[in-house]
Amino acid sequence: MTTQPKMEIKELPLSDLKPASYNPRKKLKKGDKEYEKIKQSLLKFGYVDPIIVNEDLTVIGGHQRLTVLKDLKYETAKCVIVSLSKEDEKALNIALNKITGQWDDQLLADLLLDLQESDFNLDLTGFEPPEIDDILSNVHDKDLTEDDFDVEEELKKPTVARRGDIWQLGKHRVICGDSTKAETYDQLLGDKKANLVVTDPPYNVNVEETAGKILND
Repeated sequence: MTTQPKMEIKELPLSDLKPASYNPRKKLKKGDKEYEKIKQSLLKFGYVDPIIVNEDLTVIGGHQRLTVLKDLKYETAKCVIVSLSKEDEKALNIALNKITGQWDDQLLADLLLDLQESDFNLDLTGFEPPEIDDILSNVHDKDLTEDDFDVEEELKKPTVARRGDIWQLGKHRVICGDSTKAETYDQLLGDKKANLVVTDPPYNVNVEETAGKILND
């Protein structure tokens, strides 16, 4: 049976910690994507993932958190102190940076969707928006099947859109309405909220389309 290393948790001055010169992770600076993710996580959830140091206070795991903590003016932080040989210290440094578990795609997608529907800022999860879209589409959209809607036949019919018309396109909704009126968003979104609205209303602009004039132009 492998002997477990001695371990204790202690509040330490950040100025006493010694970043490992051999640490293979790239150093972070303000503006780096990973830096900003760690910063936002610390601001939202606080310091909940302790830095790991050897008994001589060499940092084994948590170099990036240490950088951000210092920039956030932390003076001390609780650290996990272990007693390891230098060889084991270096091996653990690599393992902490490399070893990760695999996601259960279905559970991950369900969890992200649950947070998304509660209007939680998904940036705080560490995933990029394109990654989230891929996760959700790969799981929740994979069972979508084609219906018997005849696109070519429908295109032969006159196209008429009236104010208040709403089209459901998969997870997306499109409305014909006035973007300057609150009731348009109430009708489109119901009890949901939009994070951002970007509009380009053509009011008081002399636009002439070949298909016809714009209403109220």
